[in-house]
Amino acid sequence: MKWIIIGLLSLFTSLFDYKIGLEMTRIIYGDVVYKMMSSLPFSIIYFTIVFITEILIISLFQKIIKIRKIIDFVMRR
Repeated sequence: MKWIIIGLLSLFTSLFDYKIGLEMTRIIYGDVVYKMMSSLPFSIIYFTIVFITEILIISLFQKIIKIRKIIDFVMRR
């Protein structure tokens, strides 16, 4: 259940990051690179990279919170 929630949260945030990344590509590199990035093969690869990054970040935050709880428990004794 925990990984389902992490996966859905990652998917939700990936959609926003994907759209922001494409718009930044258009602003910084121009329309030619934007059209290349929005083509299907590049789009799938880019979205996969963003999704995996989001999963890693969210799971890292979860581990940090767990470690913080352990440290707080030890410090109370």
